[in-house]
Amino acid sequence: MADKKITALTDLGSGNIASADLLHVIDDPSGTPINKKISVQSFFANIPNTVVVNPGASGNVTINSDLADVDFVVSNDNEEAFRVDGGNREVVINEGSGQTDLRVETDSHTAAFQVDASADTVAVGAPFLWNQSAQTLSGAGAINVTSQVTYFTSTGASQALTLADGTAGQIKTIIHIVDGGSGVLTPTNFGSGSTITFTNVGDTATLLFTNSAWYLIGSYGVTVA
Repeated sequence: MADKKITALTDLGSGNIASADLLHVIDDPSGTPINKKISVQSFFANIPNTVVVNPGASGNVTINSDLADVDFVVSNDNEEAFRVDGGNREVVINEGSGQTDLRVETDSHTAAFQVDASADTVAVGAPFLWNQSAQTLSGAGAINVTSQVTYFTSTGASQALTLADGTAGQIKTIIHIVDGGSGVLTPTNFGSGSTITFTNVGDTATLLFTNSAWYLIGSYGVTVA
């Protein structure tokens, strides 16, 4: 092949590169420079320094924008730790390893949220906050398990209130704020009795869901039966 400048070579074109294709490199440029080759696969598998991608303030870094079957995989000690599965449209953490933990830090907690792979546990080390918008319930109905607090307004006598099972460790507080009668709460599973009755303004019950049931851990004015 006649000598050519690299700039005079035919452009391979976007998307046409293969792992076996070769790149031209100059080895030891500051010592004894010599022309060598390296495959695309070997080049990307052995980049010796930190790679910084900086697209600018208005730019994006896009991986797998239109290739449904291409995965993005991060390995840990030769085991798959994180994968974006293009074909199945899912993000998988730790499928290939039972030893990779997922840990989220905050300013005050080194393990605010941690999935311990080998111990098969999920731990929340920081204060856990449910939906911060309180539920407002007027009359009979269901006390929800998505808000940490429910404000109950009674509009008649002995109005039926229900409370489904929560999540282990969840805390729920119900406060009687307007007295138009009374409310009788019957949780699906209640480890401290059968019912809680709210009669006067200010009657309050705080419950903890554990061991597959709600347990009363604090109260004011209510009647437990």
